[in-house]
Amino acid sequence: MIEQQNTDPGKKRVAWFYAVLFAIPLVGYIHRLMINILIDPISMDFALTDTQASYLQGPPFAIVYGLMVIPMGLLADRGNRVMLLSTGAALWSLGTVMCGIAPTFAMLFAARMLVGLGEAALMPAAVSLIGDSFSENRRGLAMGIFFTGVNAGFSSAYAVGGMTLDFAEAGLFQSIPFLADLSPWRQVFLVLSLPGFLVPLLLMTIGEPARQNVGHNVLSTKPLRRLFSSRPLAVILLLLMLQAAVLAVADNGIYAWLPRLLSRLYHLEPTEIGLILGAIVATAGAIAGPLSGKFSDHFIKTRGAAGPLLVIVAAVAAAMLEAPMFAMGSIWLVYVATAIWVTAMVAASATTFTFVSVALPGNMRGITASIITSIMALVGLGAGPTTIAVALEGIAIVRNKVDVAIVVAALPFCVVALMLILTIWRMADRPRAFEIKGEK
Repeated sequence: MIEQQNTDPGKKRVAWFYAVLFAIPLVGYIHRLMINILIDPISMDFALTDTQASYLQGPPFAIVYGLMVIPMGLLADRGNRVMLLSTGAALWSLGTVMCGIAPTFAMLFAARMLVGLGEAALMPAAVSLIGDSFSENRRGLAMGIFFTGVNAGFSSAYAVGGMTLDFAEAGLFQSIPFLADLSPWRQVFLVLSLPGFLVPLLLMTIGEPARQNVGHNVLSTKPLRRLFSSRPLAVILLLLMLQAAVLAVADNGIYAWLPRLLSRLYHLEPTEIGLILGAIVATAGAIAGPLSGKFSDHFIKTRGAAGPLLVIVAAVAAAMLEAPMFAMGSIWLVYVATAIWVTAMVAASATTFTFVSVALPGNMRGITASIITSIMALVGLGAGPTTIAVALEGIAIVRNKVDVAIVVAALPFCVVALMLILTIWRMADRPRAFEIKGEK
């Protein structure tokens, strides 16, 4: 379903709108993922095994995030999205502060849950905002820029986290009251929590857009029931959710274990890992986000609402073909594999939500995006890091073969994801595929 309303911001505002769309996920994903670069000193302080450490990286965040993102989606479809996202940013920033002062493993686990609660507002609110702020043939680029910010958060979590840890270990924060008494990794959490409290100010500059193409009363619960009783659209969306979750397992596992691959197999220091991965991830994502958005917008014009699915097909195929490069015994091939992987994942993620924004009416986007995000979080974040840990500890692979464990764990998920997205494309590229029950 593609409406023909021109809702784009004025030319003077669109560049700033893009900048805000980039900056907010940048900050949020730093808070979400910087634990990956700090996990080794955290593990030493709390005497954790690899499996126990993986519990901090995945389950506490994923459980709360996955459970709360659907209520956040309902709020995004019915309430003030700017206020919702501002509250979420305050909560995830407070959770990051609590990570830095947690005295026990249990308290650190709880702090990660609070980060997950706040960040549950990010995706549904952003997808809904983009859908009502841009016309259909510009949503791909807007979504691509948003996911470029997501990817920049991934890269900054490594680079900024690694550099800040280095500064902390060098005593840079020793003159600051309270910080001086904390371990370096704790100092990193507190210092990097500060930008998150500025997110509400950024959101105030763009304001709440008018809702477009709601069709029926936005406060009604019937649109969701109509959506999942409308075939073949309901089947398409269910398969898309499954495909996104399967791919998220591989993606989150690789992101969580790349630092340990480089430290254990190639003996790099945390600062080196942060800088190198940061540069690779940032560069690949900066290319993939806008480029995939441009391709999505092109395919929307030429193939209709099903068009963005072609971008996902290409991205998943590229990820599947390059995954074995992680275990070819060359650090340079690891770097190349990381660049290709990041490009593919940013393109696939951005395009999934672009598809949601053009295939569904305005009062169904937030909840649908939240369901997809919830499933990705519960399955991907919850299982991704631990899947590789289980491979390391349970499949007769010695500890320093992280590269082999990554391939063994990730490649089967890529194959399944490709089969699913090809099935989705065949179903979606048919007449009346996007009809919704009760809509005229």
